[in-house]
Amino acid sequence: MEYDVVVIGGGINGLTAAGYLAASGLSVGVFERRGQCGAHCDTIEVGAPGIWHNLHATWLLAGMNPVMEDLDLPGHGLELVATDVAYAKEFRGGTNLLLSADPQVTLDSISALSPADGETMRRIGEFFVEHWDETIGGLRSFFTSSAGPAMGASVLPVDGFLKALGLSVGPDELEGMSGFEALDLIFESDELKTTLASVSWFAGYPPIHRRIGALGALVAGGFTGTLFPVNQATGGSHSLTHALVRAVVGNGGEIWTTSAVDRIIVEGGRAVGVHLDPDGVLGGIDVRARTVLSNLTAVPTFDRLLGEDVIGPTWASRIRSYGYDEQVVMAVNFALSGDPEFASAQRAPGVQRCFAGCFGGETLDDLRRFGVDLVTGVISDITFANWYVPTRADPTQAPDGVHTATLWMDVPAAPRRWRGERLGGWEEWPRIAGQLADEMTDAFDAYAPGFKDLVLERFVMTPADQERNNPSAVRGNWFGGSMLPGQSFSNRPVPGVVNGGSVSRTFVPNLYLSNSVHPGGMTWLASGYLAAAEIAQDMGTYSNSVWKAQAFDWCLAHLGSIPKNRGVAPRWLANDGGAA
Repeated sequence: MEYDVVVIGGGINGLTAAGYLAASGLSVGVFERRGQCGAHCDTIEVGAPGIWHNLHATWLLAGMNPVMEDLDLPGHGLELVATDVAYAKEFRGGTNLLLSADPQVTLDSISALSPADGETMRRIGEFFVEHWDETIGGLRSFFTSSAGPAMGASVLPVDGFLKALGLSVGPDELEGMSGFEALDLIFESDELKTTLASVSWFAGYPPIHRRIGALGALVAGGFTGTLFPVNQATGGSHSLTHALVRAVVGNGGEIWTTSAVDRIIVEGGRAVGVHLDPDGVLGGIDVRARTVLSNLTAVPTFDRLLGEDVIGPTWASRIRSYGYDEQVVMAVNFALSGDPEFASAQRAPGVQRCFAGCFGGETLDDLRRFGVDLVTGVISDITFANWYVPTRADPTQAPDGVHTATLWMDVPAAPRRWRGERLGGWEEWPRIAGQLADEMTDAFDAYAPGFKDLVLERFVMTPADQERNNPSAVRGNWFGGSMLPGQSFSNRPVPGVVNGGSVSRTFVPNLYLSNSVHPGGMTWLASGYLAAAEIAQDMGTYSNSVWKAQAFDWCLAHLGSIPKNRGVAPRWLANDGGAA
């Protein structure tokens, strides 16, 4: 068996790359360990039949990527759906802050809590409208250009932005800040600062760290709801996987499931194919290829599939030090007998027209403490977590009247302390999972009173469960490896692993990565897009007839026409409340 390109792993970024490369005329074979593709983008029945849960990805950002048009994902069955309020953060005392696709709703929500911050956001909005071409060009380069990893916070016209706000700091100083420092510099209210910090955190750019934190807070937080809409898909997140599979096959690619790769074949120092696991459907055969693309993360790719004998002890040691201990989550999935109602809905009913948000962490100091706990191995006594009610956007995921919900909290992969008790690390998850899930549930019930009474069934996914489901997600990490200052941008995954000026070309000739690389393994599909472009350039098949769309084109053209609020109760549709 022989292909031009072999792709190891059928995750969404591997499928993205495979679809483009097949469309460019190359023969492509995708080899997936599991019985189906899309380990981090799956929607399954875990309990009662007919109730579907997104176990991993729920926030779909594929609309940002050129793949929507280039591979015609809507034509392959992907229908993005949403709620008109994109993201909400709950606060004690019955208030909330809403981020919406309608900038006026966002501005009104902010202004009701802090007139000063409302005025600042108005000025920020005016600045970026006036500098639209520069802003959108920078964002496109960051996500879909090989120059992206070198950009950092310069993705935005930062100098003019700072001057427009009357701030005396320069771009270099801002870029060197943590997200917390940057938010403190620009805004006044804890409500807005914690909301933007939460978006940054859950987008994989934690505000506790310098450089990446400032970028995340200003970009991910500032543009959520407009350029970065929070979408779900009809039929759940796995619909994105299905559409990508159809795109690969429709362009002539082949996908082999239950076909784990157990070794990358290297001859003369170059990757020339893969050897398949003898227990797989194809048996232990060699598959030859001109190019090998790994959609596994860095350590499985180099340590397990190549090994120290091939890459040498120096590289093996450096790659084994790659960190996976942040962007690790504890997830609790629920089937509910009704739609949870937030206490804040009495003041600002727009929160009931939102399927994604955050609770806990009332002040920026709370989030600083949560962050310190997280990076020092402590399960924080501050319950700060995402919430999702995907059935508000897509009611097909459950029977009439039934909703699903997920609580998703960042945790240390190997917890050493919790509530003053010393813990034994990774091995503790089976013992502590139930109690931690109870605490998360209780904390959410405080913001949505009566939530616990709606619970029909509950399913817990610890970091250990995440890794069991997808061994490439080492430590249960969902981002392709932790986004840390030393593991970000051009240093991703580890300095020198990827050739300078590239995103995906590794130090092993003919071996490329579409995971653990810039800008991170999310549903924005950027790492798969970039890997495919670089492989096609190197193999002489890159063509503007395949890579024709630009990032954000589809989103900007269709944002207003994406179906919204399909699962929102009629009584909330009659309310226009946006401000608290």
